[in-house]
Amino acid sequence: MTTSVWTPPPADEAALTDWLRARDPVTRAPGGGWHVFGYPEVKEVLAHHGAFSNAVVRPVPDDSPMRLYRTGNLTWMDPPRHRNLRGLVSQAFTPRWVAGLEPMIRDTVRTFLAGLRGRTEVAYVREFASPVVATVIARMLGIPDKGQRLFQEWSGNLLALADPSAQGNGLQKVLTLTQVAETYLHRVIAARRAAPADDLISKLIAAEIDGERLGDDEIAGLVALLMSTGQAATITLVNAMIVLGRHPEAVATLRARPELLDSAIDEVMRYRSETTRVERKTVRDVVIGGHVIPAGQSVSVWIAAANRDPRIFEQAHVFDIERSPNPHIAFGHGIHYCLGAPLARLEIRNALAELLDSTLDFAIDPAGTRLLDPRLMFGASEATIRFTWKEVQ
Repeated sequence: MTTSVWTPPPADEAALTDWLRARDPVTRAPGGGWHVFGYPEVKEVLAHHGAFSNAVVRPVPDDSPMRLYRTGNLTWMDPPRHRNLRGLVSQAFTPRWVAGLEPMIRDTVRTFLAGLRGRTEVAYVREFASPVVATVIARMLGIPDKGQRLFQEWSGNLLALADPSAQGNGLQKVLTLTQVAETYLHRVIAARRAAPADDLISKLIAAEIDGERLGDDEIAGLVALLMSTGQAATITLVNAMIVLGRHPEAVATLRARPELLDSAIDEVMRYRSETTRVERKTVRDVVIGGHVIPAGQSVSVWIAAANRDPRIFEQAHVFDIERSPNPHIAFGHGIHYCLGAPLARLEIRNALAELLDSTLDFAIDPAGTRLLDPRLMFGASEATIRFTWKEVQ
């Protein structure tokens, strides 16, 4: 099989989308490393954890605050430790337990929405999407009100790391907040060990498989993982507004047929995948898409490209909220499929349902919107939205 001429990915959102659609399923970059774009090929890489390692991040020094994001972080972990740790987490974070969080999620959404109602212009990420997601995670964990404000600040600064236009030393802010959060989390974990409650931290403490339990550092690291991966729900909430704002006919259809909301969310995630790509490293020679990728090679796995593969999705470049089937892989595939996917769906569905039910119209202000670098992720660190609200009955 011939290898196509390599051109580096553009930073422009529209140009990158076209670039992704034009790629061969598997391509070798001249500077080294491989890129996988096709849907079947991407799924094969993600499913083949024996050949493609997730341990692609450099070790973090013990004296670095960033160690919090490494201990207990399932994202960068291979079996067997990944299997054991995920099994422990799954005991606590069950789909049934997550489904029971919906009243709390709805209440959180309505609380933040009440603070916006009547205002014509809203900083959507800072005032709604980010604090909703951070507060849901904090309440789910059993964090009291004062700690929830810390989680909101932590969440906002994590998201700002992906903003190429952000001012100031964003990494230093995250490092400082991470130190504060780690100290705070260890206090909460100690308190729950002494007096368990009906919250996720208590459930993580109680989880046990074959006599193994989670240590305090692992629990704190799992909370950090929830905070960092929780940004996916924040970004999907802003992506939904961006995409729907560009497709007013879809908004009109949703208002007339609210039962399509779940389908619309799936299409947002396919059409504007928050995770542009993930990284893997080959641990042995492996054949993908007719190409032999040698051991020790870095492999960029382009989720956003796979979700627009015309071999799988008819008219893949078209946003269609009634698309069926829609087997997108925005949440990943294989053993690293997003553990928080049910929670993210609940957050996104409730937030969008309440927004659509509370407003007559909305419009994105391009001048007040800061798009992220799409080579890292599709999204925005901020989006100014002008709302026309329904009168409160």
